Amino acid sequence: MMSQRTIAAPIQVEGVALHSGEPARAVLEPAPPGSGVVFALDGVDVPARWDRIVDTQLATTVGLGASRVRTVEHLLSVVLGLGIDNLRVTVEGGELPILDGCGARWVSSIQSVGLVDQSVPATVFQVLKPVEVADGDRMARLEPYDGFSLDVTIDFDHPSVGRQRLELEMNPGVYERDLAWARTFGFARLVPAMQRMGLVRGGSLDNALVFDDRGPMNDGGLLSPDEPVRHKMLDAMGDLCLLGPRIMGRLVAARPGHGLIVALIRSIQRQPDAWTIVR
Repeated sequence: MMSQRTIAAPIQVEGVALHSGEPARAVLEPAPPGSGVVFALDGVDVPARWDRIVDTQLATTVGLGASRVRTVEHLLSVVLGLGIDNLRVTVEGGELPILDGCGARWVSSIQSVGLVDQSVPATVFQVLKPVEVADGDRMARLEPYDGFSLDVTIDFDHPSVGRQRLELEMNPGVYERDLAWARTFGFARLVPAMQRMGLVRGGSLDNALVFDDRGPMNDGGLLSPDEPVRHKMLDAMGDLCLLGPRIMGRLVAARPGHGLIVALIRSIQRQPDAWTIVR
């Protein structure tokens, strides 16, 4: 039997919020079987579910009423990658800290306390038939698969990025080894306009991979030549986690972003014959 899992002890993390630039703090706590992943903010519990998505502009935001939690995708990718079913996350500041701009700090924090099995079978979101959405030359499809795998392609008009494709089978250990360390990335020429929009005010070379016209501005450059597509896959996993913390299916995506993956999630939810929940 595959059991539900939670963390073994509370964890506290803090840092700067990527978009607001304000201090941010999160306390992760064990949660009972069947409770799922829940964000707690100002006394309001916001379930990490697809029907609580309220915004996808350069981050995924979930909310309930006036309570909103921004930039949840990196932590949720870790939840999906490590197979965590139940977790309570108390948030101060309305946005999760960006930490190192990827999943690595979240993974190391969780590993410092460990995971525990719970005496209840895990539930799995199983894809039964293909569902696809498209927007011009961008597309995303969930299709049946015996396991969980991803095939992601990106294409950016920059000599250090260009066209990249990555396929991964999500077996134990793969997330930590192949994705967790891949940083969020952007282009220096776009930063001033985004900051005028109230975005990426907490961004820096400590928490993002930034390209100018010549290449990466970060000391040490890219951690791997295909680090950008690895981060896009990480982001896609974080959004898919809003379907449930365990998925049986295959994602195929070309030039994905939060909006496209969320559109796919909403499309599959409108087709109840395309999926089922199994134990």
